[in-house]
Amino acid sequence: MSYNDNVLSGRVADNIQKMITTEKRFSPGDKLPNEIELSQELGVSRTTLREAVRILSTCGILEIRRGKGTFVTDRSELDESFSMDMMSSIRVNMKDLYEMRLMFEPQAAYYAAKRASNAEIQKILEYGILDEERMLRHEEQTEMEQAFHNAIAKATHNDFMNRLMPVISSAVYKGVILSSTAPEVITETIQDHRLIMKYLQARNPEGAKTAMRLHIMNTIRGFGIEMD
Repeated sequence: MSYNDNVLSGRVADNIQKMITTEKRFSPGDKLPNEIELSQELGVSRTTLREAVRILSTCGILEIRRGKGTFVTDRSELDESFSMDMMSSIRVNMKDLYEMRLMFEPQAAYYAAKRASNAEIQKILEYGILDEERMLRHEEQTEMEQAFHNAIAKATHNDFMNRLMPVISSAVYKGVILSSTAPEVITETIQDHRLIMKYLQARNPEGAKTAMRLHIMNTIRGFGIEMD
């Protein structure tokens, strides 16, 4: 899916969210109209609508129940701040966030491979495996994804890297939201994480550094972000 398609699906997600929180057309527990009706009302393709629904599902606003339809969750009334401004900000900031990740995370993987204790390596592997399992089951994986990358940063035993954890977590969170509109990113993420874990477990700093850089570059490409 192209960058423009991602922007369109974000706008549609915002329109649906406004129907819930601003227009009060739908309340927690309500079922949304079927795909044909809603896509016609919004003037978009069913594919774009599906991607918008996935975004809102990732953010906990909608719940997709197989064979039953799409429902407004009980949390939706707490998510009025989730707006087009937020979606636009996600896409505008992704370039800067991933540029920052390219600067720091490959080197973090390098030092984690050299400095991590055996217990820290095992914790990284544990988070990586749990994250993969959630991705394969198409479950919410934000927490595990953040834990995986933060555990690597923590294992550098560098205070500055630890201070960067909130920024890294923000980038991971936004990446999870956008990955719902780019399924191919999920597949590559699983493969990339396996490679990162392989080199960390082998205590191979250069391999871990290269694998992390490859992971971030693959994600950038998958999201259609153009880097200078």
